[in-house]
Amino acid sequence: MANLSEATREIMWNIPSLLPLYVLLFITLLIFGYGVYQRVSLWKRGKSHDERFSQLSKRLWIMIQAALFQKKVFKSLYPGVFHGFFFYSVVILFITTAVIGMDYDFGTSLFKGKIYVILTIASETAGCLILIGVIMALWRRHVVKPKTLETTYADTGWLLFLALIVITGFLVEGSRITVAGDQWPWLSLVGYLTSVLLTTCPFDFGITGHSILWWLHILLVLVWIAAIPYTKFFHILVLPANAFLIKLKPAGELSRIDFDALMESKDFDEEAFTVGISSTGDFSWKQRMDLDACVSCGRCEAICPAFMADQPLSPKKFICSMRDLVRHAEVDWKYSRHKEVDIREIVNHAFDENFIWLCRTCLACVAVCPSYIEHMDTLIEIRRNEVGMKGRLPIQASNALKTMESLGNPFGPQNERINWVNTLDIPVVGPGESTDVIYWMGCFTTLDPTKQRIATDLCQMLKKFDIEFGVLGEGERCCGDPARVMGEEYLFQTIAKEQVVELNKRKFNTLLVSCPHGYTVLKNEYPQFGGNYNVVHYTEYLYEMFQNRLRYRTNGEKRVVTYHDPCYLGRYQHIYEAPRKLICAIPGITLVEMKNHKTESLCCGGGGGHFWMDIKVGERINNLRVKQALAAGADTIVTACPFCLHMLEDAVKQMDLDNKIQVIDIIGLLNAYSRV
Repeated sequence: MANLSEATREIMWNIPSLLPLYVLLFITLLIFGYGVYQRVSLWKRGKSHDERFSQLSKRLWIMIQAALFQKKVFKSLYPGVFHGFFFYSVVILFITTAVIGMDYDFGTSLFKGKIYVILTIASETAGCLILIGVIMALWRRHVVKPKTLETTYADTGWLLFLALIVITGFLVEGSRITVAGDQWPWLSLVGYLTSVLLTTCPFDFGITGHSILWWLHILLVLVWIAAIPYTKFFHILVLPANAFLIKLKPAGELSRIDFDALMESKDFDEEAFTVGISSTGDFSWKQRMDLDACVSCGRCEAICPAFMADQPLSPKKFICSMRDLVRHAEVDWKYSRHKEVDIREIVNHAFDENFIWLCRTCLACVAVCPSYIEHMDTLIEIRRNEVGMKGRLPIQASNALKTMESLGNPFGPQNERINWVNTLDIPVVGPGESTDVIYWMGCFTTLDPTKQRIATDLCQMLKKFDIEFGVLGEGERCCGDPARVMGEEYLFQTIAKEQVVELNKRKFNTLLVSCPHGYTVLKNEYPQFGGNYNVVHYTEYLYEMFQNRLRYRTNGEKRVVTYHDPCYLGRYQHIYEAPRKLICAIPGITLVEMKNHKTESLCCGGGGGHFWMDIKVGERINNLRVKQALAAGADTIVTACPFCLHMLEDAVKQMDLDNKIQVIDIIGLLNAYSRV
């Protein structure tokens, strides 16, 4: 057996001159560079955006996870596998080519011995994996045909093109071995097998045949490189870039318009004043980049609750329709020789005016998007314009906002809240007073008699552990979340400022909440208005403070429980484990998971203002969620959000399942089993 430490082969065998290759490579890079320039120029014509270049080390790590480790890509197993085959194989082939190029152009001697053995075997394997990946991708597109994945002739054509590049590469290797021989043919096993086939071929694959195949292979590779900026392959570049430029602020923190400062400005033009996004000209450079990053993979649709319920909303359509509109505007801009042109408005051109109101702002699409697109922030910006500038929103949503503006909350008279709080044996913390914990009770919890049990159970639990706490009483109004998610930005800011003033009149260490929607706003939005508080959801608080002090009764009762992750507690705040650990600590409880849980939890259907909007189209999302609980074998659904509690209870009643499954808030479950 030949000594592997001497393993190598003649570089560029049978290729007398690489001058034509360098010329073609130069042309390829020009085409490639111009394509990248066009894409970047399209983004740069967008408006300025929030700062995206801070915390460079953190951004770099996110980019490495996204690109090198394919973090989000692998979350979907089957497509993740063949995408991994493509990515890592291309990396291996690039490294091999770079090593060969250094030896040929700079006189190094890297391509021999162990490096030759490793790179040769790795390259052969990489080629095989690409072919397997192509077969898997074609099978998925043409046999499985998931409804979230659209297949075009271009998609199929480029997959076959990749396969052709690999096949010609193996033919080049096989013809070289056939003509020149190889002392280590087992290192190039596929090439060796190809050479065996070529020896039985009626055609003469001699030196000329090898040369033709080599140049054909090179041309195919160069065409692929040149095409990257003009095809879906552009995601090779834009995905890492988009991951690097990801929003590092909390998910619930949206961009803020300082209305007061704007109106007091000397340059304020009332006629030119606008809020949110109306047309393609309103997109920021980052939003344009987001639109361009979409590869139409459909993962957002697969997890979107509205799409799953056969409602006419698609996160993919939301992005792609706006992207197409921007590109059409770009064409108009070029044909007008870079003069200003009328840009079509987004609503009623990219989609109709009802489209954006089907979104539950659950953040599921953002959580799974492998291109790190920020769908929800852009959608809220469009809602802001629809509500603030055009006055277009569903009538039920409009009524809720009017009630909120006149009464201080979207549910009912403020005196009802005050009267009920006064019936509880709990202290009211007035201006100038102090306490350890202020419990922000929330509108829904205090103004809906069926949800008041959440507050009473939590207060009872706090009393058990002698926690010094109180409530705001008359000082508490709505946190502003309904106005925020429905796009009524001015109303939200007015409410937020008023509530910050009220809270700042008291001294406290912890702001305790039982509603994830209030949690998100108080924790992530209020700091913009001077409200910096230690906001804690009660599941976090109980677990961190009293996990070792909670005691439970053991009555022999067995329960199969499934936990529904509220979107605004899970995906927004990443609180998944504390509620589950509280549940699992109860004797007799068996926790089972629904098909969609944690980061891929299915929304209850009440988010995005939908508690006040009953859009009767498709299936009810809350019904889908109850079906998932039944499929998991649960007899009890536990959640930690009054809105989720209401939506799931409503679904159980509608489906006439009261005798099969119960819905309960986690604090109610803890109190039912706990003992002092």
